[in-house]
Amino acid sequence: MIVIGVDVHKHTSTAVAVDEFGRPLEELAATSVEELLAWASRLSGLRLCALEDCRHVTRNLEQALIDSGQALVRVPPRLTAPKRRRGRSRGKSDRIDALAIARAALREPSLDSPRPGEATVRELKLLVDHRDDLVDERRRCQQRLRWHLHELDPALSVPLGHSFLRSILGVSGVIRAGAETHRTSDDFGAPTVEDRFEAVISRRVSGRRPRRTP
Repeated sequence: MIVIGVDVHKHTSTAVAVDEFGRPLEELAATSVEELLAWASRLSGLRLCALEDCRHVTRNLEQALIDSGQALVRVPPRLTAPKRRRGRSRGKSDRIDALAIARAALREPSLDSPRPGEATVRELKLLVDHRDDLVDERRRCQQRLRWHLHELDPALSVPLGHSFLRSILGVSGVIRAGAETHRTSDDFGAPTVEDRFEAVISRRVSGRRPRRTP
């Protein structure tokens, strides 16, 4: 049996074919999926393709291999790390990585393979991950704003469970009122720290970029 290890990148893929003893037979640096499939189809004997389990870059290649009837397994990165470290040298390491993937597939006969319906599950996971990223970003913005408010007024506290948006609007009014009270006649027309901070708050609330203050 021939095992083809493939090191996949965004625009190129490096493949190394090995025999059942892990000895390199042929290799290819491909710039397209079609080129890689045509090269693999010319190899005689039973073939097994092995890809590193990095589905954000291997997904399209996986689907193309499945559509062409190729047997396919996924190799976890932890299985190839020791071989990669021992074979590392100066310059590009794509061939070393592809060879390590192929030999790992030979050592591990029970590796995971793509399953029917997996594409839909993967799409749902990407959407859920994106939602989690948005929630985390909102939390970071809220925490950063809380620290800014604390610096302006250490006595200010937003009760737990209270509407954070309502608190922001209320604080914005307090800041504006305080700024107007403490201005002198020479200060009018000049932007203050409170003006800039209120612009930041308005941007968080409305989602629009504030008008640049001269």
